Amino acid sequence: MDRIEKIAQFMLDQHKSQQNFQNLPQTLMPENFEEAYETQKIFQKNSGRGELGGFKIALASKVQQELCGIDHPIAGGIFANEIKTSPAIFELENFHGLGLEFELAVTLSADLKPGMEPFDKDNIKQFIKSLSPAFELIIDRNADYSNINPLTMITDNAWCSGIVLGRELPNWEKLNLDIIRSQLLWNDEIPQDAMIKDANPLESLSWVSNLLTSLGRIIPKNSVIITGSVIKTRAPQKGDHIIYKVGELSEVEIKIN
Repeated sequence: MDRIEKIAQFMLDQHKSQQNFQNLPQTLMPENFEEAYETQKIFQKNSGRGELGGFKIALASKVQQELCGIDHPIAGGIFANEIKTSPAIFELENFHGLGLEFELAVTLSADLKPGMEPFDKDNIKQFIKSLSPAFELIIDRNADYSNINPLTMITDNAWCSGIVLGRELPNWEKLNLDIIRSQLLWNDEIPQDAMIKDANPLESLSWVSNLLTSLGRIIPKNSVIITGSVIKTRAPQKGDHIIYKVGELSEVEIKIN
């Protein structure tokens, strides 16, 4: 077993034994981001969770990045069998530290291959098949958010435990994402509003596309990429009924038992 496989296995063992999140020991810490993403690939392959159906972005905000001592986001994979459609019901006891994030998901219309980059917020549009509101389910394993090493988080697949997709936004090509509001409805609480542009979805999409293709990876047609949460991560409790709306165009719904 080589070094990268040892790091990935250490992380898989932590999950299997239901340990809380902790940074990798220094002897197993990836030396750089490239090694961390190689380790993540092994983690994904050996996880027993099947093939990837897409990718996610984490640490999208400057505040999150500063806490982790970096100046850019990180990426993780979404397993295909963990992509659900709205409305969805989940059992809280099946998760070790569940959090929800509130995002815009992109489905790709074509393969993105090494050599096609650089992508930017304008040229990436030609590869978009559809946009949808989405919940991301993250498993932080009760992490101490004041002490998160980004290389460890990358190895841990950026905590992704699946997504829930709402209906596609109609005529997305004609939409001005800079002016569309979103709204979080959590039980009978006062609704929480946010702007879609706060997550810079097209910039996030181009960033993760540039990252993965520069690492020699192909992002297949019909992959789903979630582009970052516009509202702070929140931990649900049993009995919660949550709806995330993108304007009056579409919504995604989840219930927690």
